[in-house]
Amino acid sequence: MPWCPKCKNEYREGVTVCADCGEELEESLTETRDEPLMFGEQEQMERLKEFLHFNGIHSAHVSHDIKDEVYELFVSGEERRKAALAVDVFLKEEKEKVKTEDEVLSGKDSTERLSMTAPGKGVYQTSAKRAEENRASAYLLLIIGSIGLIVIILIFTGIIPLAVNIMNRYMICSVMGVLFVLFVVMGSVSMKSSKILAQKAESENNLTSEITKWCEENLTAETVDEGLFEDAEDESEESRYFKRVEKMKKQISHQFLNLDEGFLDSFTDDYYPHIFE
Repeated sequence: MPWCPKCKNEYREGVTVCADCGEELEESLTETRDEPLMFGEQEQMERLKEFLHFNGIHSAHVSHDIKDEVYELFVSGEERRKAALAVDVFLKEEKEKVKTEDEVLSGKDSTERLSMTAPGKGVYQTSAKRAEENRASAYLLLIIGSIGLIVIILIFTGIIPLAVNIMNRYMICSVMGVLFVLFVVMGSVSMKSSKILAQKAESENNLTSEITKWCEENLTAETVDEGLFEDAEDESEESRYFKRVEKMKKQISHQFLNLDEGFLDSFTDDYYPHIFE
């Protein structure tokens, strides 16, 4: 009996197309292990399919979902993880093309374009930066809270006159006093957090220096490119960048265990120009 590879519905003999999604039926579910990866417009999905084929993911194919009026890209389960990473490169490349076109139209020079389109910037925030932001927030909250409490005390004691009866004065002072006390408490918590993050930043800086030293001794353009492009000499620079970064991350992770993924991504993106640019 034929089966729909997408809906997993079984049909009687003679039916060739799924009535729900329009997918071509298969003789048995065991004959396909394709999984949906993403959906979009037909033109974009076709270009993405060609990109995946070029990068060795030959199971990629596009299917039209009649019910939802979208085009879906499918890949085999074995190649799904590799395809997902390649899709990320494809989308970055598409975004870079749009940026470049906009910048050409606005007359920006090439140096400015390179600095604005550098990949991976701003994704990971270092502990030092977070500590600085927490410290700034703490100072602001403490200053506002302290000044507010002083003003409330002056109003309550009558030094600053307030044209309301005594009951309303008490109510205003109570409500505003609680608010400013909350500001002081929040400022104290932020200050404590900034000190903890500052200690973490010191360890993070030491780790960054240690990894940088190891990379300087062990990673070169030749060692990173070794074995990556033997069968794909005409790859785009974006695809080369993707493969190089993945190899660098694996080598660093092998040497330094249990690294935070965001930290590793940020470090690799920052160190990449030291080798290839």
